[in-house]
Amino acid sequence: MNTKLFVLLLVSVIIGLAASKRADRVLIAHVVDTPPHFDFLGKASIHDHISFKILLTQRNLDKLEEKFWDISNPKSSNYGKFMTKAQIDKLIAPVQSDKDIVVSWLNSHSIQKSEIKVFSDYIQVNTIVKKASELLSTKFYRYASLQTSEVRIRIGGTAYIPSSVSKQVELILGVADFIEDNKMEKSMRESFSDVDPAITPDFIKKFYGIPTGLVGTNNQTYQSIVAFTDDYAPAALAYFDKTYSISNVKVNRQGPDCIAQGCDQMESDLDIQYHTSIGNNITTLFINHAAGQWVLDWATSIQEFTPLPMVSSLSYGFAEVYQCLLEAGCGSLGIDATQYIARTNVELQKLGNQGMTIFVSSGDDGAPGFYGTSGNCPMALEPYCPIGGCNFTETQCAEFTITSPNGTICIFPMGLGSFGCQEVLRENAAVTAIQAFFGNNTGTDVDKDRGSNEHFYSPVSCDQLETIHYEDFTVAGYSFSESQGTIFMPDFPTSSPYVVSVGATQILSSGSEVVCSIVNGAAIVGGGGFSMSQPQPSYQTSAVNTYLNNWKSNNPSFAINITNRAYPDIALVGHNFQIATTNNLQSENCPCSITAVDGTSCSSPTVAAMFSLINDQLLNNGKTQLGFLNPLLYQAGSENPDVYNDITTGNNNCNRAYCCEYGFSAEKGYDLASGWGSINFPNMLSYILSTKGVNNKQ
Repeated sequence: MNTKLFVLLLVSVIIGLAASKRADRVLIAHVVDTPPHFDFLGKASIHDHISFKILLTQRNLDKLEEKFWDISNPKSSNYGKFMTKAQIDKLIAPVQSDKDIVVSWLNSHSIQKSEIKVFSDYIQVNTIVKKASELLSTKFYRYASLQTSEVRIRIGGTAYIPSSVSKQVELILGVADFIEDNKMEKSMRESFSDVDPAITPDFIKKFYGIPTGLVGTNNQTYQSIVAFTDDYAPAALAYFDKTYSISNVKVNRQGPDCIAQGCDQMESDLDIQYHTSIGNNITTLFINHAAGQWVLDWATSIQEFTPLPMVSSLSYGFAEVYQCLLEAGCGSLGIDATQYIARTNVELQKLGNQGMTIFVSSGDDGAPGFYGTSGNCPMALEPYCPIGGCNFTETQCAEFTITSPNGTICIFPMGLGSFGCQEVLRENAAVTAIQAFFGNNTGTDVDKDRGSNEHFYSPVSCDQLETIHYEDFTVAGYSFSESQGTIFMPDFPTSSPYVVSVGATQILSSGSEVVCSIVNGAAIVGGGGFSMSQPQPSYQTSAVNTYLNNWKSNNPSFAINITNRAYPDIALVGHNFQIATTNNLQSENCPCSITAVDGTSCSSPTVAAMFSLINDQLLNNGKTQLGFLNPLLYQAGSENPDVYNDITTGNNNCNRAYCCEYGFSAEKGYDLASGWGSINFPNMLSYILSTKGVNNKQ
């Protein structure tokens, strides 16, 4: 797929509670300088409007999680006995007196009742810059994106909250973040190959065994697509439906319509077209979010919708280690990336307790990752230039390093998306050192593939290249070292234990199904691996141990924590999907055409729709919907593995442009390249109906 990635550009320095020198206030953020790819436009007007969320400290989180696992356990007598939002609020929401303390603080800075909306465990504030500046003891400025020209108002310098509210306030979202449309990953890219079968709704139904004519018939069945600064074109949806004879599509469109302002639409076109064509005749909520919002914003705001969707699909992700950076304010009160993820996971548990199944694309860059990665994953010499289009056909050394005087390392080319390379390559001395490196190493060259990704050609091995020193910059052939950065870059929220992580497969012209990879002509590689911070849930321990015992790994032991959450959970085809788009991507109107795309964002909304059909069958038989699905998925894999099409060929060692020596391979049973495999729909339906006490009537 034509994966466009949100570019998160954040230079906020997060400073914790201990950094504050005054006992009466807490330093929450310090924006050092204008972020790259943003223009500084000067002070915001005191009359400009600004919106932000204050997330309040919750109670009884241990009890919430206990209920979550009990409700989600197929062996429990409480399986499927979901909670209401009111019951959850009563359990974990802060007491009224704590809310009153925060509201009083807001009121004391002239923020009126009409500017405040108090929810069960967060407060939405919509006010003017003058009041927000006084509230947070800071100044606000206007910044313009160099990519979209969109102007946003954010702090400059320091921001504080009084210590008197520090126990009540857990996070503040929306005052110091610089999220930009190129680095919060959308899992979609235009397909490179048309050799493999064209994937259409009819092909999917036939290949995975969805009965012809099976559609939703229960008016309570409800599904959802989640988007971030991305919208779909209704005209393209109509064109798609006409092309593939799809009818009875029902969409409830919510959130900002941003196509006219230049936001992407292909991702959402894909999501809505396959979610509604496979989950046909099921009402679908499409909810877009404004620039600067991320998964925690969705997970809190979606809970205010009535009814709540039973299934939601997200085709987005960002590196776990950078989650806190999505919101500079999340560094307040000592919060770090792990704590940001923890709050998000609480909201995901709340959704699961209310009966929602959340499907998330596992990412399109295999185990290594792409944007933001260190690049410290030794590149495989074969295949060289795996997506094709290069001038050379092989190299004896695939990478070199540039080290700055302060020790910052840029690994070329695999780390070009890293913060290290962004820092190093801004320096003129670094550029001069690189030029000298090529000049002194005869025959070396920079090559480019058809995706404009750069490659390094060398006629000699890395250790035979002459090292260059210039103004304390060092350029040398690459030599693998643990100290140069992490090897793998797991994504969130797909790495959350509280979602269904969906990888991608590829159906070859032979009809076989393998791990989706650039080595087979795809434009993406299904993501997978171990979380860096989230413990492994018990539902997958046995499956992961079996995989590790049977798999011959060459991964360095320091590269992974095998006791953490493993993903993906399942997979589905993610290559050569035929979607409809408007010919003018800044217009919602046709003329439209069909184009082919790749990505795990093909897989997630499609498999989510399959489970919407299963939910529909359950509701028609007087049962509750599935809710959090993973314990059932892993139980099914153990008890009745024919509910899956086991994927045993391929690996996720590559990202979208380069192949690494390390990664995870597909094996018999569960693995970290394809999960349990793709869905055998009739077998899965039969198993679930039986588990829920319904005879299979299909």
